[in-house]
Amino acid sequence: MGEQRPANVVLDRQYDGTTATLRSARSDMVGCLSDSGIGDDLRDRAELVLSELASNAVQAAPGSPYTLRLSLDHGDVVLRVTSHTVNGGPPSRENWGPSSLLAPTGRGLMIVDELADEVEVDRQAGGTIVVTAVLH
Repeated sequence: MGEQRPANVVLDRQYDGTTATLRSARSDMVGCLSDSGIGDDLRDRAELVLSELASNAVQAAPGSPYTLRLSLDHGDVVLRVTSHTVNGGPPSRENWGPSSLLAPTGRGLMIVDELADEVEVDRQAGGTIVVTAVLH
């Protein structure tokens, strides 16, 4: 993600690790982006990115909370989803995609990579995964 610059954090919230929280997370984020004057296209892409990242977090460790941190940085939207995993975390970038065309899962990070301008996965100690997506 390059040089670290101060960003305006507009949302920093933890959600229960269940699919029931996905709608709330999206709604909270879209509300903050709307209040900040972010346009429809960028807001819609951010909503799709969050849907994928939060779904991945819930799927990787059902019942474990995940955190959404939303920042605005000189017109960019920066989404950071922090979660825990019990299965080693996401695959390396070259394997972001389904194992076969008919695979029922495995497209999340591939979709995020297409929608976002920058994506970084940080694997931390203890199974913590931080995925940061920047949208211009």
